[in-house]
Amino acid sequence: MADNPYAKKGFNKKPFFKKHKSNKPSIAQGSASRAAAAFCVNAIEEGKSLTEALPLYTKDLDDRDRALVQEIVYGTLRHRRLLATTANALLDHSINQRFNVARDLIICAIYQILYTRAPAHAVVSATVGACDLCKCRNFTGMVNAVLRRFLREGAHLTHSSDPCVEFSFPKWLYEELVNNYGEEKTLEIMKNSNEHAPMFLRVENSKISTVDYLKLLEEHEISASIVEESPCTILLEEPVSVDRLPHFQQGYVSVQDLAAQLASPLLNLEDGQKVLDTCAAPGGKSAHIKDLAKVTLTSCDIDEKRLESTEKTFKRLGIEANLVAIDFSQDVSKIEGDFDRVLVDAPCSGTGVIRRHPDIKWLRRQKDIETLVNTQALILDNAFSKLKQGGILVFTTCSILKRENIEQVEKFLARHSDAKLLPFKMNGTEVETYQRLPGENNSDGFFYARFVKE
Repeated sequence: MADNPYAKKGFNKKPFFKKHKSNKPSIAQGSASRAAAAFCVNAIEEGKSLTEALPLYTKDLDDRDRALVQEIVYGTLRHRRLLATTANALLDHSINQRFNVARDLIICAIYQILYTRAPAHAVVSATVGACDLCKCRNFTGMVNAVLRRFLREGAHLTHSSDPCVEFSFPKWLYEELVNNYGEEKTLEIMKNSNEHAPMFLRVENSKISTVDYLKLLEEHEISASIVEESPCTILLEEPVSVDRLPHFQQGYVSVQDLAAQLASPLLNLEDGQKVLDTCAAPGGKSAHIKDLAKVTLTSCDIDEKRLESTEKTFKRLGIEANLVAIDFSQDVSKIEGDFDRVLVDAPCSGTGVIRRHPDIKWLRRQKDIETLVNTQALILDNAFSKLKQGGILVFTTCSILKRENIEQVEKFLARHSDAKLLPFKMNGTEVETYQRLPGENNSDGFFYARFVKE
């Protein structure tokens, strides 16, 4: 990808249809953010992740514009297929793939008109101005005409009877979900996956009680409530910047979804134990482990770069742990000794957290799942080899696919005669495994299983 976010190869070429003649347009207010959003959506279509694209295309924008770009990009990716279908119905010609950024400008604009409070005329003006920044000035007339036609004809979506289009999901994922859950439940999953995710906090109870932190939020005029399902969890009425959270930099609180917060307590931690977190980055569950008990913790991940985020988390929270860069699906000889508790928050498809990472829908491929399943199995086997007799291993993923979850558990038990499921309580009911679906108690989709080594 080019270093200059407004440099896109090929946009100075002659378009294949007759263009509207006009002088070079002036750059309207908000055009830079609209151009950045279109480039981000285009980058996802080309296989880049939001983690890569957003920092690249927003690096020259101020905080307010960065937030606007993120809102546009996330929303457009949530509804991408439906928005594209709507845009295509307004186009007299298909757009060559190398000019897709012009089409992305249109679908981003349609998203803003339909889903945000931005005035329609301001969206059109800024989007038309963004054509020049996107190096597709020859498309200015077409973009302007399409958006004005969209408004003139009532500004409505072109709905589809195809659920893959209506809910903007890839066909392979829809079919896998139907195979796992049936059509009715799948429609509910897709709908919930397209919702905005709420903001949960995990209070560091070793520093402050959840009730006392809630009082601090009230003093700072941040509306929130304690989540009954988890004693350390607070749900904010509206998301806020971490800069507004009282004592965030002093490590009183972390941003972490409810579903993720339910993982570490399953380890049944006690002071003095040796604990291993095999896939720790960015460190949220490791940090929770240290808050629950005074343990000796070893936190691992596949490389030093991923561990940088874990180290940053630990530094803010004042946590000490042994950080080890190691691929747990390969050789684990660098990890000395056995452990009382092991957490395997395995790499997965991420299909339970699509509402937080809508690019997953467009980046993940069906062929990826088998590779992930095989990697998970290797990590589980190696992690179990480091568990003491009588020790507990907790296996979690942020996936909702059965191949990665319950089927993975069944195969693991078949390979290890000395492994046994250790029941636990979830929502007041004793279970051996638990599949949480997106939206349950406002949380992400997540899977939990717990083993004891006999």
